[in-house]
Amino acid sequence: KMCNRRATTEDLLEISYIGKVVDTGNIFDGSAVKINGEAIPGRGNDISVFFVLGKQPFGQFPPGWDVGLEGMCVGERRRLVIPPVLGYGAAGVPRRGIPPNATLQYDVTLVSLNGLATPQ
Repeated sequence: KMCNRRATTEDLLEISYIGKVVDTGNIFDGSAVKINGEAIPGRGNDISVFFVLGKQPFGQFPPGWDVGLEGMCVGERRRLVIPPVLGYGAAGVPRRGIPPNATLQYDVTLVSLNGLATPQ
């Protein structure tokens, strides 16, 4: 089923996702992931996250999301393979289990677009 309204810059996206390090297969993040049985701070046990496409603060999500989620429709699922240059680069994020120069894989579902959970 096609949609007429796709995600563009400055849209509010609600997504669910799982993030893995490609080389190891280790899950390092996800919208419903818990670390040591505890919810990720700031997520309030939510199973989805909200962000503004193309406008999130640097480091909150990898820059590759701005490219990979552009044009998504509500209900669509995508697998994003993010190279280090569009991820967390040479620094990585060791405290989250992302090594330097890691290629990342995200399995993402667009739950809602600008607060609407049905395809437009």
